[in-house]
Amino acid sequence: MNILGIIYHPEFAHPSACLLKDGKLISFIEEERLIRVKQASGYFPSKSVAFCLKQGGLDLNDVDLIAVGWDSNYYKVKYPLFLMRSFLKFKLFGKKGNSLKKISKGRKNLGSGVISGFKDILNYHPKNIEQNIVFGLNDAGYAGQKIPPVIYVKHHYAHAASAYYSSGFEDSAILVFDGHGENSTITIWSGKEKKIKLLKEISIPNSLGWFYSAFTEYLGWGPNEGEVKLMGLAPFGKQNPEIKKLVDEVVVLTDNGVKINPEYLFYNKRTYGYFYSDLIVEKFGPPKKKGEEFTQHHKDLAFAVQSKLEEAGIHLANAAVKMAGSANLCLSGGVALNCKMNGEIHKHSNAKEMFVQPISHDAGVSLGAAMAIAMEKGDDPRYKMDHVYFGTSFTDAQIEKVLVRNKVNFEKRKDITKYGAKKIKDGKIVGWFQGAMEAGPRALGGRSILADPSDPDMKDKVNDFVKFRENWRPFALSLLEEYKDKYLKKPADSPFMIMAFDVPEDKYKEIQSAMHWIDNTTRPQTVSKKTNKIYWEVIDEFRKISGIPGVLNTSFNIKGEPIVSSPEDALRCFYGTGMDVLIIGNFVIDKEKCKPVR
Repeated sequence: MNILGIIYHPEFAHPSACLLKDGKLISFIEEERLIRVKQASGYFPSKSVAFCLKQGGLDLNDVDLIAVGWDSNYYKVKYPLFLMRSFLKFKLFGKKGNSLKKISKGRKNLGSGVISGFKDILNYHPKNIEQNIVFGLNDAGYAGQKIPPVIYVKHHYAHAASAYYSSGFEDSAILVFDGHGENSTITIWSGKEKKIKLLKEISIPNSLGWFYSAFTEYLGWGPNEGEVKLMGLAPFGKQNPEIKKLVDEVVVLTDNGVKINPEYLFYNKRTYGYFYSDLIVEKFGPPKKKGEEFTQHHKDLAFAVQSKLEEAGIHLANAAVKMAGSANLCLSGGVALNCKMNGEIHKHSNAKEMFVQPISHDAGVSLGAAMAIAMEKGDDPRYKMDHVYFGTSFTDAQIEKVLVRNKVNFEKRKDITKYGAKKIKDGKIVGWFQGAMEAGPRALGGRSILADPSDPDMKDKVNDFVKFRENWRPFALSLLEEYKDKYLKKPADSPFMIMAFDVPEDKYKEIQSAMHWIDNTTRPQTVSKKTNKIYWEVIDEFRKISGIPGVLNTSFNIKGEPIVSSPEDALRCFYGTGMDVLIIGNFVIDKEKCKPVR
């Protein structure tokens, strides 16, 4: 059976598409990479659909089903009833013991978040989504063709399927947490062989994703985009009892769950931000202004928010393992992209083995929806995900054509791994464009920028001259998997750069620019020769001449842009930044040696 998986939100981010043939994943790609719009909010994944079908050698007429990772049927009746119950609960009744007059005065705007949700009833109604699918497939080049049957999959079920069916586990606890999917915010599942069973569901407004995004926005970044910055800022803070007490009022751990005080988020008057209410400003002080330097208060708040997320993550992971009766744990949902939290769960939870879906954000539910429906229709999509190189790829002939057309002075080499390693050792910043593009938010050696991790100034050079971002932002380490025991405490395979580990003290100097120098952690990619031979080889060549089996790795893009997809994208980024060398296929462009053809 040929199943096309998609995720599309009329307003939200990360549209994507994937193709399963008889349960096997053939292709996956995110729309942002192809249209060059970061996150591609509100776009239908037209180019992604066309790419996936082309990779599979299929036309739209060959597709048996379209699986959508969002349950639009929920918006016919259930969601309106849920919103009405929420409105009545938070707008009229308030806390126990309050009089209606007091509540009406003190909670004048408490229902604003609920009221704004009513527009979703129209946006996500199946008739609207199906009309947008027709228009989107027209844009993809399939105008006039019959639309395959569309099946809607509950969002958290799709997240759960994307993780469990990709984990290689025969049984597992599954924890999904994000902003929300339909009305769900946190779900716990049991996976046993082919079956996934829901064990616990926590609903709006009790969202750890909303909690983290609220403080992301409060600290001056864009919600649903700047969360990684909050995570990076947190180690610069310290424990502040007063701030901790206030954060503890926002998030309360309960038996096998968490409870969020909605008055701090959408369910109250909001003057300063979309995700956080004026109550946060009242309790924590004025929000950070654009261009304002981070104060110790800001840093301590980031520390408290991150610490609370880690505490909640460990608590929920232990609950999931206990409820499912399995020592294995799968994580998915946007919150599972928090590498530091994942590392703490790895160190301190009762899970013995963990798999974190590397495409944990909403883009991954196109895969999960397709997998869930494939299983229900008799295919078996289960496998052990060991790479995510499912995107665009280019032959040397295609690359050379682009280089010639753009009048680039280049040379072709047979020794690009040795050449690249030598340039990295010489202190150069190298753009690395090889093979198929990786999926997910982390660059994993397909579209990466590489540098010497032992150079103490390299972190600042890459931040200042290439990424154009805050100089306190840390970088990651691509590490040969054979050496993980020497460079990571409590090591584990981590091929997707999605879990933070403590670094042994005797290795600090060797990888100082590829670790967080404040808390001495790194979020490594353990590189396997089996899954990315050429990337493994360039790191191994660097090891031979430096003694260090790893390189600084960051995504091949600049701030505010998606990871590069095509040779044209790579050239624009390379010449628009302070990178020194571009190694693209078997071609090399060295700014020091080569001058553009005139």
